[in-house]
Order: sequence, then structure tokens, then C-alpha cells
Amino acid sequence: MKGFINDYLSIILLIAAFSGFFIPYPGNYASYFILAFLFTIIFASCFQIELKSDIIRGEVANAVLFTVLRFIIIPLALFFVLQFVSPFYAFSLFFLLLLPSAVASPPLTALITKRINLSLIILALSSLAATLTIPVFVPWASEEVASVDATDLFQTMFITVILPFFLHLPLRKKLRVKNWMISNLSYITAVCLSLILIFAVGKNRQTLLQQPDMVLMFGLTAIVFYTVVFVLGWFMMPPRNFENKVTYSISSGLNNIGLGISLATIYLPPLIAVFCIMAQIAWIISLTPMRLIMKRIGKRDIFND
Repeated sequence: MKGFINDYLSIILLIAAFSGFFIPYPGNYASYFILAFLFTIIFASCFQIELKSDIIRGEVANAVLFTVLRFIIIPLALFFVLQFVSPFYAFSLFFLLLLPSAVASPPLTALITKRINLSLIILALSSLAATLTIPVFVPWASEEVASVDATDLFQTMFITVILPFFLHLPLRKKLRVKNWMISNLSYITAVCLSLILIFAVGKNRQTLLQQPDMVLMFGLTAIVFYTVVFVLGWFMMPPRNFENKVTYSISSGLNNIGLGISLATIYLPPLIAVFCIMAQIAWIISLTPMRLIMKRIGKRDIFND
């Protein structure tokens, strides 16, 4: 069953998105549900992080440099360039770039390279960075498209990102709990991410149905965006062996779009939430070809060696 979830996650999430057009939206309670689902995903994913000092020391320097470049400097640079072209796209793409690496990044990296340590550290560092960069940068960058309270945003980031980490610490010492969480992370992620997507589509279904041309443009933009960030991660960091290329590419391209949809649905205008929904669909579509391309490159490199 776990293999089924890993192989067909894209289809599961697409079905969830389609279901959002028909399932009744729970109104004012949806925000609480979305935060609860997001909390659950991050809480469960914390159990896969290895806290051993030898692992951290061996990978932390590269992970810190990558995190600063990919999740702070590049988003700011792109925003300053695009704001003169389109304030909406400047903010929307900036927002996507600020989102930390997804909890799916380490398992997917392990499927291709059998290595996971660097990916786990990037996941932890980028998530920690996002608790500061999103509350600081989003209210500032969104002035032309929305009004966002930095305090509310920080409280939400603390509850959904920082708090789950500290709450999991005493439980990770219990091997039965830790092993259960790690074994069932695929199910937990698939279910909670599907429910977040259902509620997000449900809240914005009118916009999605009434402006199909705009929705299509958002989708195409998101596909180009994810193509670029995957390629960016592949080339941006030395040493350029296959395992590191895969790790940086996946950590760059598979961002925590569930967090993005959650924050956009609660705090940002409908058009930005719809853009994030279409980014989720582009994220879903990218999973299969990205895995196939990387596996083929890996086999070629092994053959050439």
C-alpha cells in the first residue's frame, strides 16, 4: 500500500483537487482544519529528521549555503526584477520561492540516490528560515496586492512549523511511536495534503470556474516556474556529483506548496490562492517526469563510469 501511495501520489492529489469542486466548503471552520492538517504533516515529518551530530556536521555547511541562496537571495532578486513588469506575478513567484523544501523531498531523494542526510538538513533549515522570512517579507512584498498582518503570519508559522518540531522531541525517544510515524508518513502526507487541496479548491471554486483563461495562464506559468527551479537546483551548488545534483534539484523544486496554499487561502486574496492551487497541480504533474529524468541520468552516469 505504501508503494501505491508513492507511485500514485500525483493521481491522488489530482483527484482531491477535482473533488474540491463538489464537496461542500466548511465555511469559517476551514482555516482551522487547514492549519490542523498542515500541523499534522509537519509533525509527522519531523520524525524522519536525524539529529546525530556527526550527520549534521558532515553536511551542514553546504546545506546552509544552499538555503541562504535558494530561499532568501534568489527570491529577493527575482522580486526586485519582476516588480517592474507585474506586481502580481512578482509577489506570487516570490511567495512560492520563499516556501521551504517539502516533506516529500527526502523520501523522493532517497528513491533516486539512496542518500537522505543532506536533504533532511535542507528540509529542517529551510523550514526554520521560512518561519522568519515569510512573516517579514510577505507583508512587505504584498503591499500592492494585499494587506497581511506580520504578527498573525508569524503566529501561524510558529504553530504549524516550530511547535510540531518541539512537540515531537519527547515522542521520538519512543521507538514504537517514531517507527510508526516514519512508516506511515506517506499516508499521513497524502491524506492531509489532499484535504488541504480540497478545502482550498472549495473556497476558490467560483474564481476557478469563472476565469478559465486566467487559471490556464497560472498553470502554464507554474509549470515554467517549477522547471526553472528544478534546473536551478541541479546546477547551483558544488560538488557536482550525481547524488548532490539530485538532492539540490529536488530540495529546490519540491517546495512546501501545502504551506503556501494554506497561508494563501487564509491570508491572501483569492487570485493568489488560485495561483497557488495551480502551482500545486504543476507540482503534482512535475513529480513523475522529474523522477524518470533523474533516474535515466543516474543510470547514464553509472554506465559512463
